[in-house]
Amino acid sequence: MDRIIHKQSVNCKYCNSLNIVRYGTFHGMQRYFCKHCGRKFADNDALPKMKTPIWIISLALNCYYNGMPLAAIQKEINQRHGAYYAQSTIYNWIMRFSEEAVKQAASLPPVCGDTWFLTATPVTAGTRRLYFIDIFDRQSKFLITSRLAESFTAHEFINLIHPAFLKTIKNPSHPFTIMVPPVFDDTALELITAGTGLPANCIINKANLTIVKEFNSPLKKRAGVVRNFKSLERAQIITEAWRIHYNYFVDCDKPKYHRAAEQTGLSPFRNWEDVIWQSVQLTPG
Repeated sequence: MDRIIHKQSVNCKYCNSLNIVRYGTFHGMQRYFCKHCGRKFADNDALPKMKTPIWIISLALNCYYNGMPLAAIQKEINQRHGAYYAQSTIYNWIMRFSEEAVKQAASLPPVCGDTWFLTATPVTAGTRRLYFIDIFDRQSKFLITSRLAESFTAHEFINLIHPAFLKTIKNPSHPFTIMVPPVFDDTALELITAGTGLPANCIINKANLTIVKEFNSPLKKRAGVVRNFKSLERAQIITEAWRIHYNYFVDCDKPKYHRAAEQTGLSPFRNWEDVIWQSVQLTPG
């Protein structure tokens, strides 16, 4: 006679119910049957319909967004855990859960100061010459928004500034400054000022080279992340997922925003493992 398992660590992968019973073994692995939703599953630390443990997928994502190529990730998993996965499988994990991270972070309002820094970084994706167009919060270094563009012009910045501004909470009585790369001439500054649709309290200034150097370090690893993507659409998904990785998951040089987000509950996740769990609306433990 089957008995209901009351281990807190063994929940139904599909509905999170504890009302489960043992359901035999398969290749030596214990299987369970959920009396609540009627589905069968194995207790193998993997998502429903997947055999790979979540912590291996999380490792692959973390390595990838820290600049490691697929071949090196494949070798890292094999050396650390004795498991072999095809590079195409690792790539599919990256795309699937990058899209999940973008979806889960879509409603998060950025908490920013009164000075932003705009920057453009060249990158090659496939055979195409593109640019990362970014907006950072000057004080916290929080990456507010990022996109891939085919050109580095004032118009590209205009297309990015206003939507980013609408997502933030600004006091209209306080002055607000946007610092742009020093390569822009006065004509470009006038174009940005006139075309962004920002309130009158917004000032557009040129950044000096010292400020530019402050933001070069965290961006160095990103170029390799999109280098092999021939599809601009997929490269843009990876770009947005890298922004999430940089803002929420990177341990070194955490800006103050991260600690505030954790304390106030603004962040829906702490790491890639949380993203993976939440993709099926479950929480670990």
